Amino acid sequence: MINGLNKRLQASRKNCGLSRKQVAAQVGVSESLIGLYETAARQPSLSVLIKLAALFHVTTDYLLGCEAADKRSISLDGLNENQIKALTLTAKCFRNQAEEY
Repeated sequence: MINGLNKRLQASRKNCGLSRKQVAAQVGVSESLIGLYETAARQPSLSVLIKLAALFHVTTDYLLGCEAADKRSISLDGLNENQIKALTLTAKCFRNQAEEY
């Protein structure tokens, strides 16, 4: 069993404001199977894990517990190319500013 996977799945679902029924419909499994994932009675297959990560806007590494706890990420979903460039430049400016201090 993957340690903490069930808790990360449940927290991710709740952070997205989704019910088990909604997640099940989006991923293509039963609501009871989502419950089994969240209680650590079962683990999702790789294909289901990938779908869950996409639905929750997190990485599979996060769900599997492989990411550092302090790593932050921002979803770029729904942004156009100019908006993504602006965010990238802003992040670079903040990083450069931090190096000066």
